[in-house]
Amino acid sequence: MLMQKLRKHIKYVLIVALVGFAALIFFQWGANVTGTGGMQKTDIAKIDGIPVSYTEYSRFIRQKEQEIKGISRDEIWSLMLEEIMWNNLIRKERIRVTDEEILAVIRNNPPREIYESEYMKGETGEFDFSKYYELLRAPQSRAWLLEYEYNLRRQIPREKLRSLMSSFGWISPFEDSLGIAAQTNKYDVSYLMMPLFRARNLLEISGEEMKEYYNENQQEFINPELRILKFVFFEKKPSHYDTLEARESIQDFINRIEEGEDFLEVAKEVSDDTVIVKSFEGKLGLKPYLMNVYNELKNGEVSDIIQAPHGFEVIKRVRKGLVYKVKIDVEVSLTTIGEIYDKVMSFKETAQEVGFDSAGVELDLQVRKTYPLAKNNVTFPVRNTEGLTAFLSKAKKGKIGGPFNSMGGYYLFALDSIIPETHPTFEDIMPKIKHKMEKDRLKGIIANWLDKVHNQLISGKTMEAIASEDTLVVLREMKDVTLMQLQTSLGGEFAGAVAILSINQISQPLVLNWAGYIVRCDRKEVNPFDSTMVTLLQMKRQARLTALTANIFAPKKIEDYRDEFFE
Repeated sequence: MLMQKLRKHIKYVLIVALVGFAALIFFQWGANVTGTGGMQKTDIAKIDGIPVSYTEYSRFIRQKEQEIKGISRDEIWSLMLEEIMWNNLIRKERIRVTDEEILAVIRNNPPREIYESEYMKGETGEFDFSKYYELLRAPQSRAWLLEYEYNLRRQIPREKLRSLMSSFGWISPFEDSLGIAAQTNKYDVSYLMMPLFRARNLLEISGEEMKEYYNENQQEFINPELRILKFVFFEKKPSHYDTLEARESIQDFINRIEEGEDFLEVAKEVSDDTVIVKSFEGKLGLKPYLMNVYNELKNGEVSDIIQAPHGFEVIKRVRKGLVYKVKIDVEVSLTTIGEIYDKVMSFKETAQEVGFDSAGVELDLQVRKTYPLAKNNVTFPVRNTEGLTAFLSKAKKGKIGGPFNSMGGYYLFALDSIIPETHPTFEDIMPKIKHKMEKDRLKGIIANWLDKVHNQLISGKTMEAIASEDTLVVLREMKDVTLMQLQTSLGGEFAGAVAILSINQISQPLVLNWAGYIVRCDRKEVNPFDSTMVTLLQMKRQARLTALTANIFAPKKIEDYRDEFFE
């Protein structure tokens, strides 16, 4: 019994220890992790100018890790950004919730745990509100009522805001009519097409013209300065002690089961995996390493510790096709992160004394080089690309940048070499100039050519006759197609040109990115609207709402300082 009491309270001891260690990171590392010294930084981010302190961020991490098992730090970061944007929008829109609204919700909408409780059901098995009202009046209910009220004051403004934003998906009757027409109207069309590549035979560009274009647009052909950085990488992986700690945790789980505690209840408490009850059929229902253990167990038996990817597992065979499973992940502990931090800082100090390459040799770290990087377009795989861009633009010999967090570890950078800006000569880039001039002129040539073709059609010549004589154009047909199908195959502008045509009417020349067209409507048939066509209209509304809300909840500016706290 004593051991069980200790286990029930050990999590509070661990929380205090973790908070203390986080404070160490905050106070000791936060000031100098970048190696710049100076005033201690207290904010881990600024979101649209609103500071987020390291303390607030740490509190949010603990809350989400308790709520959602197995959640990553990047997922928590995204949730924090979303939370900030929700709060900002609610404040800007002045959305409030009154005490009367809170009281009405509490009286008419009991929390799920209470609603599903057997004690709250009447003789018919339905929820008994009279029992619920007695519970509300009981002094013992004060604690959960305060928590319920707190959650409601957070949730109700969001529901009001969601209701407000749902109107953003409104589509006008005119747009609805277009959506209906795109599905109900069917067409037979013929069109003359002149691809861009065929028009090249009509294009002549002299050397003088290319030279003139080069002289007028030299800035377009400058090769910008590029910089090559050298770097070392510190892998973020669990230590031997992290593995031992995970194994001890799952051994502690086994000990609790052997002492008589319920497997399923303890698994729900300690497992890092959200899937605890696993039903399956056949040999493929479990992963091979679990299936092998399952086959050796009898109903009701519990396995030994199983080595699993990224952790350890224990399963209980309940019956055929049903197992209970607990998993403890091997995670990188704060202690291990502290050791990595010490290695990073040791390298920086050594590199300042003996040089970046020599420090790599001395500390047995491989020094590698990046590909040439443009100062205005850094695509190296670090989380804070803005920070790396800032370092790259100001990097000098002897200056070390980082650490920069990346998937799986941390980078330190130093300047290796600079490839100067170059101005290629006209002779070096003649093909490039010609290609660019062709691209600019071909559409004009096609437009002029199709204008002549259009005049022939107006004067009475048929598309078929023109296509048989003119080697630059081809005749194509499409039958029984909707505007939506035309939009998918040939683009919205082509479908729009067809939509305004009457039967046997010919369109004006239409020049798009890859070809020019003249279209004739041969047949138009209007079919009745049916319920299956509503889906497209709903999808359009949802797409508009999604695009608008995504824009609303996207911060305009994020200043991310997590690297400076070695997060």
